Amino acid sequence: PPRYTAACSRLLVQFKAALKQVQGSEISSIDDFCRKFRLDCPLAMERIKEDRPITIKDDKGNLNRCIADIVSLFITVMDKLRLEIRAMDEIQPDLRELMETMNRMSHLPPDFEGRQKVNQW
Repeated sequence: PPRYTAACSRLLVQFKAALKQVQGSEISSIDDFCRKFRLDCPLAMERIKEDRPITIKDDKGNLNRCIADIVSLFITVMDKLRLEIRAMDEIQPDLRELMETMNRMSHLPPDFEGRQKVNQW
């Protein structure tokens, strides 16, 4: 997911720049572009309209899944620390994923103490 997220985000930025260059009398939106060139790409259109990769999609409708992921990642990190695994290359990926998952959860306030602690780690 991290490579997908980075690649998709980069493509969205490139797309916005390219769309501005081709916008004119015939093409005023992405829908016009797709119609003109007969493109059938519903998933790409969804990403473009939401202006974010699916991995950054908000947690609406997925609250329980988001909570389960956060708990699972937290337990994983705690287990690694209890086993005295301290190498950054072994802990950092799980911490990064935990932070990304917590950021995706819109129900948490921005100043949530747990989010601040994970960010400090």
